[in-house]
Amino acid sequence: MTEIEVIDAEAGEVLLPAVREPAPVNLFGTDDPSEVVRRATSVANELKNVLRDQRLISNISGKEHVRVEGWTLLGTMLGVFPVCEWTRKLDNGWEARVEARTLSGAVVGAAEAECLRSENQWKSRDDYALRSMAQTRATSKALRQPLGFVVSLAGFDPTPAEEMPREQRGDGGPYNEPEIRRENDPLPKPSSWAKITEYVSAYDEETYNVFSEFGDAARRRLFPDSESTKDLTKEQKNELFKVTAMAAYALREELEPSEFPPPSIDDIRKAWAVALEGEELAIPREDS
Repeated sequence: MTEIEVIDAEAGEVLLPAVREPAPVNLFGTDDPSEVVRRATSVANELKNVLRDQRLISNISGKEHVRVEGWTLLGTMLGVFPVCEWTRKLDNGWEARVEARTLSGAVVGAAEAECLRSENQWKSRDDYALRSMAQTRATSKALRQPLGFVVSLAGFDPTPAEEMPREQRGDGGPYNEPEIRRENDPLPKPSSWAKITEYVSAYDEETYNVFSEFGDAARRRLFPDSESTKDLTKEQKNELFKVTAMAAYALREELEPSEFPPPSIDDIRKAWAVALEGEELAIPREDS
């Protein structure tokens, strides 16, 4: 029996193998250049609408950069998915490698990226946060290789938002407000503890934990005889709430949750200093 025929023993028939469709020549399933452009433009237009509606872009020095969630969305639209190959601990941070693959397993992009404590915004962060950001950066870079031209067609800068520093390098320009802040939609000040939690937890869990540690330091500074908020009078709790609300508001006014990287310990300290009329606090983790 040859490799190209199968014999049905009962029927005595020779069954020819099914004809396989040729593999697609690219992500758009056509080798016609004009059709590739048409399909890519169609995807770009759909992508643009979703990114704006879902606020998955950051405005950095006047240019709009797509966040990692936007890159993975585009990958899903075109059947390209990021796969983390490995993460590796360095002396001063973490690095990661991510491959961009199709459902068939074909590798269409790959990148390695680092997140180091030598970066000002990451010097005080926990290991897991640096590891996660290294993987996030590698994900964006890997997807940019096969999909960057679609992002450009959508009208965005092809450099992922995660690769951009908080301050623009070279020209010293500021890190502008991201797209989600609207001129006629000012951020309201928190009116409850639940709203404070919402404001701060919008960054990430680590930011919320650090902010809470500063909150405990503020309580000790304002009411040194207290061991916890249970020891405070109603008036003292109200005063602590006002200070905490101001700190949360100051942090959100300075840094949007969509910015990369998330707030550092110094960023959070400065927000509390605004609420405490310039007085800066220290937290126990800085002594360890």
